[in-house]
Amino acid sequence: MKVFVIIPAYNEHYRLPAVLEKTRRLYPRLPLVVVDDGSEHPIKKLTIPGIIWLRHQVNLGKGASLKTGAEYSFSHGADGVIFMDSDGQHDPVEIKKFIDYLNRGSDLVFGSRRPSLDTPLVRLLGKKLSSVYINLLFGVYISDILSGFRALSRSAYGYVKWDSSRYGVESEMVARLGKYRKLLKYVEFPVETIYIDKYKGVTVVDALKIFSHSLWWKLS
Repeated sequence: MKVFVIIPAYNEHYRLPAVLEKTRRLYPRLPLVVVDDGSEHPIKKLTIPGIIWLRHQVNLGKGASLKTGAEYSFSHGADGVIFMDSDGQHDPVEIKKFIDYLNRGSDLVFGSRRPSLDTPLVRLLGKKLSSVYINLLFGVYISDILSGFRALSRSAYGYVKWDSSRYGVESEMVARLGKYRKLLKYVEFPVETIYIDKYKGVTVVDALKIFSHSLWWKLS
C-alpha cells in the first residue's frame, strides 16, 4: 500500500523538527504531510526531503487539519493514511506496525496508549469513561478513543469521514466505525505512552461538547 503520514501542527515550532527528522530517518521514502493549522507564525519549512507543507490561513482545529491532510493524500494516490501528533508524544518507530496492519487488510488501526505511572489520573479516568460511553452508544470498544495515533484505509475514509473540526474528531471516527462495524475491519494495539504536557489535550469543556455531539452522531 502507498501510505502517507499526516501531521497536524499548531504553534509547534520547537517540537515538530525533531518529530520530522526522526520520522524521515526511519522511513526515508514515506510521504509526510504537515498541515500548519493557522499557527500564529507560519511554521518554517524545514529542509527535510519528502515533506509536503499545507497551511490553513486561520486556526480551524485538529479535525479540520486531519481532513485537509486526508483529502490531499487520497487525491494524490494514497491507499492509506496514518495520523500522528506533532508534539513528540507519538514515537515514529510505531509507524511500521500501522503499515503492517493496513497491508494485512485492516480498515482502521488504533494505537492505544499504555497506562503508565506518568499518566495523569484525570486522563486515565476520562479515557476509560469515554471508551465505555461510546461503546454503550455505538457498540465499539476502543480502550483509548482519544489517542490521535491511528490509521485508516482509503475505503474506510468514505465511511468514517468526520464533521468535527476540533478535538471531537477522534471520538467521531469511532462512532462512525460503530455504525459501519459490519463493513469495516479494525484493530487496536498498544503504543508507548509519552506525555509531553499533562495539561495539554482535551479539556472538560471539550469532553462535554463531544458527549453532546455524540447524540447527533447517533441520529445522523
